[in-house]
Amino acid sequence: MSDRDLLGDLGAELVTPEVRRIGLGGLLDALESRPGERAEDVLLDLKLVDDVRLALALAVRGGLPFQGLRAFVPDARLFLYVPLALAVEQRLVPLALVGDTLALASAFLDPDLSYLRERFPGLALALVISPRREILEALGRVG
Repeated sequence: MSDRDLLGDLGAELVTPEVRRIGLGGLLDALESRPGERAEDVLLDLKLVDDVRLALALAVRGGLPFQGLRAFVPDARLFLYVPLALAVEQRLVPLALVGDTLALASAFLDPDLSYLRERFPGLALALVISPRREILEALGRVG
């Protein structure tokens, strides 16, 4: 089985030597060993994919901008919109509020934004994709 067959649209550039070593069976076992968790989290936790490469591939696949957050310090006031517990759970960092649009960095293409949509129905949400590690580090810098 080729690397492209293994990961589909994400492409062979995401395949690490560890994925090649364990093969498709090992990859499926790893995913099944942690039911209820996002596949992306499992792959990243087991270091089967690189978080920057995954974020870049997701951004391209989803047609969303990529934004690194290495030195970004979130504005604590924006967590009035996105509670910190929700931000950690969904791997989100609020970046800026401009007019009626809240920009959010996400590690995933499909974060659960239902809380925000229900609580703030007039608020537009704009997503960018960022590496999970950088999102978690930025969340650790919330003052």
